[in-house]
Amino acid sequence: MKRNHMLLFALLGAAALFTGCSTIQTAGVKTFNNQSITTSGTSVAHVSGYSSGLYLLSIPLLTGSTLEPGTIKWNEDSVNVTAVTKMVTKKSAELGGTRTIDLVSMTGSANIPFPIPFLFYWKTATVSGNSVK
Repeated sequence: MKRNHMLLFALLGAAALFTGCSTIQTAGVKTFNNQSITTSGTSVAHVSGYSSGLYLLSIPLLTGSTLEPGTIKWNEDSVNVTAVTKMVTKKSAELGGTRTIDLVSMTGSANIPFPIPFLFYWKTATVSGNSVK
């Protein structure tokens, strides 16, 4: 009985390490060292968004919310390029940009080999772009 409880707590602790996360970061024009990031228009900011989460096969369990960055959601499929791009372009518009250019994206997935291999996955998605007027 005690062994089962310890195994359960160990699994819950490991799951807590893999809870979802989402962030949005910006770098304003003051950090550009007098460099222009666009050939036309006025530079506003560089915007970068990230989301990660735990999936059971392709079913989202705990993921970072792209609708509310910084929060964790249950069963929200937000670890993909589409969702993170929406988060980045929304932040770009909030900063006063009328266009988001030079969008770059990256996704990744890693198998979590316990308790059963190829059952749980840790997925990540990152999108960044330049906000201009």
